[in-house]
Amino acid sequence: MHPLARRLSRALASAAALTLLVTPAVAVAAPAGHAEGGSPTTVSSAETREAADVPLESSIPTISGTALPLRVGATLRALAGSWTSGTQFTYQWFADGEAISGATESTFTPTWEHRGLRLTVRLDGSREGYTPVSRTSASSTLIYPGLISVGLPVIVGSATPGATLTAVGPASIPSTVNVRYRWRLDGRSIRGANRSELTMRSAWRGHEITVSAEVDKVGYTVYRVTSPAARVGGAYTRSPNPTISGTLRVGSSLKVARGTWSPTPTSFSFQWYADGHRILGGTSSSYTLKPRDYGKKITVTARSYRAGYGTVLRRSAATSEVLAPARRWVGDDEQARPVGPPDGLLATIYIAQARSAECTWERRSPTEVLGSSVGSGQRLFKVIDTDDTAFASESCGVWIRYYPEMVTPSDETAANGVYALDDHLERGVYSTSGPADAGASCAYTFYKGFYGQDAVIGQGTITEATTITMPSAAVGFETAGCSWKRIG
Repeated sequence: MHPLARRLSRALASAAALTLLVTPAVAVAAPAGHAEGGSPTTVSSAETREAADVPLESSIPTISGTALPLRVGATLRALAGSWTSGTQFTYQWFADGEAISGATESTFTPTWEHRGLRLTVRLDGSREGYTPVSRTSASSTLIYPGLISVGLPVIVGSATPGATLTAVGPASIPSTVNVRYRWRLDGRSIRGANRSELTMRSAWRGHEITVSAEVDKVGYTVYRVTSPAARVGGAYTRSPNPTISGTLRVGSSLKVARGTWSPTPTSFSFQWYADGHRILGGTSSSYTLKPRDYGKKITVTARSYRAGYGTVLRRSAATSEVLAPARRWVGDDEQARPVGPPDGLLATIYIAQARSAECTWERRSPTEVLGSSVGSGQRLFKVIDTDDTAFASESCGVWIRYYPEMVTPSDETAANGVYALDDHLERGVYSTSGPADAGASCAYTFYKGFYGQDAVIGQGTITEATTITMPSAAVGFETAGCSWKRIG
């Protein structure tokens, strides 16, 4: 065994006192002795039943969001409630008592066809050694029209007599909407101006042009939004489109070059966009890419102002997709990396995808190992600047700086890996059918941080189907040998 792996194995063995055993006879949504936010305790149970002659302990499921108006386009979740630990479920959603074709997952998103109807969901629970049980939720409230998240339309072009302005957008969620335009002069509708383009007239000089967009989708509430005004005036002889420079990685900065205008405008205003959606606060000539920009394409607009001249708004070409953070290194040997400036690791969290390899890492001081971990799948660790002087890892793949909000939280895990709760993984009640390898055991761990054994607040080793609840005190969850799926 590799020396680093051997030290980590001994460290993990010393945490055995925290082990939690959960058996089929524990009929609760969370392991016995594991109160929300507290530490688990070891429990014993009656013998596992061999014959399927005892019904599962069960409760009536509920639908998330029933305290609020349920709407078209809003994802709903079936919450199982309290069942025998380890119960596995199949799902069927109904609208006014009729089964919805294909609606057999734990989540469901109503469409326009379900507006005005009432939803229910049936859970069929099963577990080896027990008689299967079916339970159906109470009817939901009526499904209301959906809400469209919509930005403002943008007027692109030069507001100069004879020139043509173009209405762009507005970007919306959902994106498949119908848009109808209406151009206005000083707030009054222009007869026949209901297309996406409008040619400027000499008589409009000194007046303001706006465009309204009416956005609708079947089953959704209709919205009307209006662009900022463009003033009609004299023409620039040069008004180029802006360009974007910089590194397209989360955490890096982009800059806009507005080009050479003639005459030179008195001032410019800027607006940055991600996949066509306006970035709140992105109004300067530079922009630092945020985690939520990951995988998106960036554009920027430049808007001019000069007395007597028409408003001009130019838009850049879209970039390629934003990539993962630039700070990275390969964690494939024991070569220790220093911590701290000028060239060492920052005091932050790092993430790697070890996949099937057994990744090992250590946080070190000059005299001792401060924290360590071993496992496969996704891995996370945190540098603590007040303690750490070096970090070493092996077989971990590429480490990059971790930023929240780069992914959409999931409601299920792989068999192995570490997850940040509320970011990689939704918080809630989870169930597993047992170890991925027959005849083996699997383990799970709750962390209050990603810095090693001192961050462990609860553990469990299991050999069969089990249900657990993510405690409020945990920020991280690790599974080793079991796949979990949210049931509540």
